Amino acid sequence: MESLGISHDAFGRLRLAHFVAAEDLEQLRGWEYLDRCWVGEASGFTQWLCLKSDPEVTRSVAIDLVALPEPTLQNMIDTLRLPLRAGLDQQQITTIFGEPIKRQRFVRDRVTLVFRIGPTDPYELGCTVHQEQGLIYFTIHPTPLPD
Repeated sequence: MESLGISHDAFGRLRLAHFVAAEDLEQLRGWEYLDRCWVGEASGFTQWLCLKSDPEVTRSVAIDLVALPEPTLQNMIDTLRLPLRAGLDQQQITTIFGEPIKRQRFVRDRVTLVFRIGPTDPYELGCTVHQEQGLIYFTIHPTPLPD
């Protein structure tokens, strides 16, 4: 199992505004995800979320690997200490993280591989892999999430 380098504490202090210009950010309120209510920041399909009940701590990050400029994307991935890059195929991803705990298919041409990573500060990582473009999107959140 691949160890994720960033601690839950450091993850909780991250903000999308650290990576994306203010004029490109949208503030989210009342966002529903994982059966919880969230607040946070978005830029397109990239979202950095805090639980509405704890708005000072980032608990979920989703990154659109297709829409973001490469330097921004690389900075985010490096900060999260994830060995990922756009375009990886399913085999390359499972070589890094092992077998997923589940596979989800919401659209015919892509699959989301879900992993539990990090023995000390565990995370749930969801990698959405397009059949032609490879890795196009991922989500990550500490586990377990508070209620």
